[in-house]
Amino acid sequence: MKPVTFGIFLRGKGLSSNQFPTKQKHMPWLIPNRSIKKDTLAGKAAKLMLAADTSAEERIYYKYVDTPEFSYGLWKYKAGDRIATFNTKPTEKVAIIGAGLAGLSSAYELLKCGVGVSLFEASDRIGGRLYSKKFSESDPEIAELGAMRFPPSEELLFDYFNQFKIATTPDFPDPLTVNTLISYKNNTYNVPAHGEVPGEFNTVHEGWNDFAENGATIEYTDHTGMQKKVTLAAPNDIADALMIDADGNPKSTKVDPVEAWKSYMEVFLNKSLFDGLVTIFNGPNPPGGTAWNYPEDYERFASLGTGFGGFGPLYQVGFLEIMRLITNGLEVGQVFVPKGIETVAHKLYSKDVVQPDGTTAKVSDNTTTNCPIGGVYKSGDKIVVLDKSGQQVAGSPFDRVIVATTQRSMEIDTNLGLFDPFTLPEVGNVEPTMPSEVAQSIRDIHIMNSSKVFIRTKDKFWNNLKEGTRCILSDSLSANLYTLDYGGDYGVVLVSYVWGDQSIKQISFQNPKERLAILKEALAPFAPDFIEHLNPLNDDYDQNVQFIDWELKPHYYGAFKLTRPGQDHYVQSAFFHYLEKSDSNGGQVYLAGDSISWTGGWTEGALQTGMNAACSLIQSIGGTLNSPDYNPMVSIKPDLYDYNQAYG
Repeated sequence: MKPVTFGIFLRGKGLSSNQFPTKQKHMPWLIPNRSIKKDTLAGKAAKLMLAADTSAEERIYYKYVDTPEFSYGLWKYKAGDRIATFNTKPTEKVAIIGAGLAGLSSAYELLKCGVGVSLFEASDRIGGRLYSKKFSESDPEIAELGAMRFPPSEELLFDYFNQFKIATTPDFPDPLTVNTLISYKNNTYNVPAHGEVPGEFNTVHEGWNDFAENGATIEYTDHTGMQKKVTLAAPNDIADALMIDADGNPKSTKVDPVEAWKSYMEVFLNKSLFDGLVTIFNGPNPPGGTAWNYPEDYERFASLGTGFGGFGPLYQVGFLEIMRLITNGLEVGQVFVPKGIETVAHKLYSKDVVQPDGTTAKVSDNTTTNCPIGGVYKSGDKIVVLDKSGQQVAGSPFDRVIVATTQRSMEIDTNLGLFDPFTLPEVGNVEPTMPSEVAQSIRDIHIMNSSKVFIRTKDKFWNNLKEGTRCILSDSLSANLYTLDYGGDYGVVLVSYVWGDQSIKQISFQNPKERLAILKEALAPFAPDFIEHLNPLNDDYDQNVQFIDWELKPHYYGAFKLTRPGQDHYVQSAFFHYLEKSDSNGGQVYLAGDSISWTGGWTEGALQTGMNAACSLIQSIGGTLNSPDYNPMVSIKPDLYDYNQAYG
């Protein structure tokens, strides 16, 4: 059986090189993730990606369900060290806005091809939501305030892991892989490592796993009022069908992934997660054999979800957003980075690159930090980039610009959501940089808020507790708690990780002592022995309590994109916009970032869009992509699916 799970920003356990479990090792509680046993295709793919001695020819490559014709990992393998070549060194002036993963990766790949770039970052640090904050410079303990764990289906990211020799590990205390305390409606369960799901959750647990493994036959009413019956392919089978070998051959032909996804679109395109669950689990043929009780089973799902946080705040998110996590293999074999994921950003930023003419350069050579952007506008055949004072930044105007920020920053900071021309005092007449449908997408795509609270403790106290608790899941304000061991003398506890409404409950408490106090108070009724030890090292709250509320962070305005029902056509417009900008006309602006990708909240969304923008830009200034028959410009079909249909 190959069950699945869900997680955003806080990812699940996986495999390191030369390790492969015979048991299911990553099993967030309630809905375990797909088994990564050797005898499953998902397990084999994960093992091959993570093994140090796997060649590019032996690997299994991943396609994503919204771009099922194309594997970014296979393309990078085919393209070689550089993604493109030029007959002569390009002279066009290129700016990139945002030094997160999308901006840094596009700058790095362009620089390798000989394209000069100017990178502008609003803050004093690079990395964006790759944010590994050290408690002190001399100790190894880290608070991963942003992206945290990463599945092998994130091919572009793992390519950089390999390039930069960045070590990964599966050693994370996922629920039920370690001793776990579960508290729900005043019932407390101490579950030993690899123990059984408490009985009151069996209906939800078994129903979801049956659906993931076997699909479902459902009856529903479409938008015209007609009653319909359809059999949905198993999400796990769709994921298997999207895996290919180095020659592009599918590893499974059990289902046609495109037709299977169209069936899901027909039913769920305009349905929320909650609506989708009702359609599947309260119909005449519920997976698992037992219909979910309302409200009890839905409250269980809402309160504790998969162990990475309750689904309650996500009930109004589009159902297809959740399905993408399964079909794209994002919940299988996840790893995390002991030195901090921000290491990837620093490597992209500071690594010397040998350009085609033999000169050496690095992205940091032409990067300006502490430079918030106040606008990006088209002026004739150039792009004007302004700072917050209204003055043009150094190098402006530019021939090409990549805006690699959250879509809220695109709207608020760079004004990419404008529809009409207007006049700037020191520039003159300017025009919007985006077509109206893309501008509307930038304005309206939903972004989720998220909060994390970490504490560094004087020791790894959990090792001495009677129950040996490493993980606490609850329907309290804390929601999800994990104990972390970075190999040093001190302990780290992720006291709370929440999103949506649960994040909003905490954001009024911006004092670290007050924030920790309310969380300890929430944990006290069911974990009194545990919270006695939740005190920061040396009683230093400023240094040893680290927290973040992404909604409040300037120039981010939220954590990650999760579309609402009926918003997928916005993502379609924004994600595929790069295909419209590859001509040689001057004054082109490209979008990048996970917020305009199909996989918001995942590093691969940032990298895919960064590569899309870089390829389109290269082609527009006369470059030739090094894999001419297989690349993002020729292999991806933007109209394969019609997300404007009134399905469901």
